[in-house]
Amino acid sequence: TLTATSLDVVRFYGIAMDALASSQFEAARDGFSKAVERDPQFGLAHAGMAIASANLGSQQEAERHITEAVRYVDRMTERERFRTRGLYYYLTADYPSCVKEYGALIAKFSADAAARNNLALCSTRLRDMPKALEEMRHAVEILPNRALYRVNLALYAAYAGDFETAQAEAMKAREMS
Repeated sequence: TLTATSLDVVRFYGIAMDALASSQFEAARDGFSKAVERDPQFGLAHAGMAIASANLGSQQEAERHITEAVRYVDRMTERERFRTRGLYYYLTADYPSCVKEYGALIAKFSADAAARNNLALCSTRLRDMPKALEEMRHAVEILPNRALYRVNLALYAAYAGDFETAQAEAMKAREMS
């Protein structure tokens, strides 16, 4: 469910999300920007711009966009609110709150692979590698063909000292890309 105001906005958002999933961060930021041009209060598009900006190494821009996204949480669905607040906590380095927010999201929407991926990421920042590894395993179970999740699983397995899993998952991810 999206709280967008038109199908045109949803189309640009969808294009941006596809670009983001393919690590095409400039294209993603452009797509989210077009969605925001058409609906300036579309918080998820602001959050998407924050993710793309962070992945492009523009931390200040990412923080500016996520702060803007948080302004519109009252217009969002419950799930969107969890995602937006979780991203806000991640980008502002409040990792305990990040873990709490994504944990609450997963408690309500257990099949949300992206939330599990993000919970794992926040857990690594707290050096809780067993939790990160557990969440990435769940994410890969949900979306086994997403190479990024396999890469993350390999990385977190290596962090946790499970080198056999790390090697196996890295090989699977390599085959996928």
